[in-house]
Parts: sequence; C-alpha cells; structure tokens
Amino acid sequence: MIKSLINLAVLLNCLNACSQIIDIEDMNGTRINGAYYKDINNLLDPYVGTWVYSSPTDTLKIKLRKVINTPFINNSFEDLIVGEYQYIKNGVEKINTLANFNTDYPMQIAHKIDGNSILENYNIPMCNYCNPNEKRLQLSLTEPISLWSADLNLRLISVNGQPALEVFKWGTPPPARIEGDPTTGYANPIIEIDSNFIMIKQ
Repeated sequence: MIKSLINLAVLLNCLNACSQIIDIEDMNGTRINGAYYKDINNLLDPYVGTWVYSSPTDTLKIKLRKVINTPFINNSFEDLIVGEYQYIKNGVEKINTLANFNTDYPMQIAHKIDGNSILENYNIPMCNYCNPNEKRLQLSLTEPISLWSADLNLRLISVNGQPALEVFKWGTPPPARIEGDPTTGYANPIIEIDSNFIMIKQ
C-alpha cells in the first residue's frame, strides 16, 4: 500500500512538472524537468525578420525567426529566437551561415544565433535611458570558424520611421591561438564591429 502511494505521488509530481507552463520572463537560470518555457506575451515576435548594419567597411545581416516549444535540457521545452547571419568586410564575405536559416535541428540552439532572455532595465548591461518597463532581448552569436561568441543585447527602436535594433555586443574573446599551432586557443574573432551599432529592418 505504501509503495503504491509513493508511486502515485511520483506520478502526480511528474504530471504536474510535465504540464507546467512558465513565462520566459520568469526564467531564473534553472530548468524544471518537463516544463514548457513559453513566450506568453509574444515578446519575441517583434525581433523576427531580417536586420542589416552597414558602414563604409562592414556589413552585418542577420535573419531571425521564432521557434515554438522546441526541446531543451532536462526534458524541458522553450520558445526561442534562432537565426543565422552574413558578415562582409571591405567587400569580402567573411562569414555566411544564412543557408542554415530554415534548418530544424534536434536542438535549435545549434543555430549560430539563439536566445530568449528578456532583459529589464536593471539587468546587466543596465539601460539607464530606456523607458520604464521597457524590455530588451539577449541573444548569443557564435562564429563558425573562430568559435568566438558574444552576447547581443537588442533594444527595439525606430530610425526615420523604420523599425530598428539598437545593439550592444559584448563578450570576452577566447584565448588567442599561438601562431602556427592550431591546437592552442582559438582563432581571433572575425567580426570587427564596435560594441554599439544600429541595425535596420529590411
């Protein structure tokens, strides 16, 4: 009898966790087994699309899409922004992963851009000039060759009436590779853009 009660309690606990829906705004760094981290308020939707930064020397194009209820760790699921990008330096294409944009990976975080972290004004890096209760989105970008990665903090703005992103790119470069020894460290980052820049929606 006691064993049956224990088994029932375990089953009920599992059913509760497996059916639990948690707003992505309430994520705290831990993952509940079987839970679904859902974009309940559709905060990810405005970031979907193609965005371009252009200067006399650099062009960065990113394409972002939203995936729903995609598998993650601890048998959990989540709504997520994923994407790919193209980077051109002085007219020479250095990186182009756009061909993988529509690929559905078993784990969608395999895309070179991914994330769903909603930032408040007080989250690091803080935004002292943002409007009260304004939300930002933090994504991760990885270079396929150097394997260097950076966080992209995205703020929705408007430039001359066009939707735009104010981007703050930050991250710590990996240990440099010793010249002539590919077994040490990583290659230097390929993307050479200042930490702050504006991307216009296409």
